[in-house]
Amino acid sequence: MGSQDRPSRLALVVHTFGIGGLERFVARLSNHIDRTRFTPHLVCLATSGEASQWLSKEDVSIVELGKRSGNDWRAVIRLTKLLRSLQIDIVQSHNWGTLLETVVARQLARVPVHVHAERGTVGSDIDLRGFRRVIRSWAMRSAFRHVDQILAVSRSVAERVQLAGGVAASKIRTIENGVDTPAVGQKDMMRYAARRSLGLHENDFLVGSVGRLVKVKGFECAIAAMARLSNAERRVHFAIIGDGPERTSLESFAATLGIRDVVHFVGHQDNVGKWLVAFDLYLNSSVSEGMSQSVLEAMAVGLPLVVTDVGANAQLAGGEVQCGQVVPPSDPATMAAAIQNLSLQPESLAKMAETAKRRHANEFSVDRMVKEYESLYRNLVVQHRERFPFCRQGQPA
Repeated sequence: MGSQDRPSRLALVVHTFGIGGLERFVARLSNHIDRTRFTPHLVCLATSGEASQWLSKEDVSIVELGKRSGNDWRAVIRLTKLLRSLQIDIVQSHNWGTLLETVVARQLARVPVHVHAERGTVGSDIDLRGFRRVIRSWAMRSAFRHVDQILAVSRSVAERVQLAGGVAASKIRTIENGVDTPAVGQKDMMRYAARRSLGLHENDFLVGSVGRLVKVKGFECAIAAMARLSNAERRVHFAIIGDGPERTSLESFAATLGIRDVVHFVGHQDNVGKWLVAFDLYLNSSVSEGMSQSVLEAMAVGLPLVVTDVGANAQLAGGEVQCGQVVPPSDPATMAAAIQNLSLQPESLAKMAETAKRRHANEFSVDRMVKEYESLYRNLVVQHRERFPFCRQGQPA
């Protein structure tokens, strides 16, 4: 607790709050965290965005600091003043885009605890090369020395943090994602309506995916796989739920391959559940992942999976009892073969679907995730108090 008579004040720092996986996590944590122990505040270094609609609790304050692109130290000063004025006990930064600013502001504002979470591509350096990559690696390693706890969403991310950040394994903790089961209402009616809106016939096989239309999601590979299924024994359609900067090029690519009639760009949808129940199989084609929340939502409604072998995908789909098939990234031929094989095996699909639902319920619930975060926060505050017993709360030595 932040003091003996009030909940700990938690600042969750993001760059922006648009539609995305990080934002979904922040909204879930803010909505579910125990208000008798924690008071969450959302801090956007730049601006807020559409994801603010995901906050179901009216007591979550959202502050925009108006950070400009690049290095904007005025935003650091504004963040420092905000942390100090709110008397924040715990600040949590997310990914590279907030790390340096939060490290500096935390020190200046004398916030007791700083937690940093890496959720996927560590350091956001997937496209960096040469000198720029070296500089970013040095800056990240330097910043990590000033963080009390580094979080990863999967074992694979933890390993990348350790390698890229040059930190001891003991400083990294893995807290795996947890998601609610999406609301599906009248499942049969929703399934029928969604499939009819795409012009599907009763026996058509619908593969679906949810995600931002960005390169890291590998949708070009998924579309190339669909082209290989154009003469499949059972007609296969592909629906992508989401939007993003790659949409126009992906639509053109599907048209070039002559499969525009079976590749459906549905766009962003507030109710993902109505589409998940319309799918026969869920596809994740990413070239880099942490632990996909969309895959977890698909598991929660009982969808068998075909996923690329990145991040935690193999952990989610594999095991002694599988709930899906794992394929190499950027390999449309193997992806197409996996989809075709499963489309012709209804009994295997049914068994995978039950395994997926059971695995989500047992291992990846949102309640489990939130409890782990609450425990971590309490322990870090207690540790700080024990190290600095004579410091007024919010004023570490």
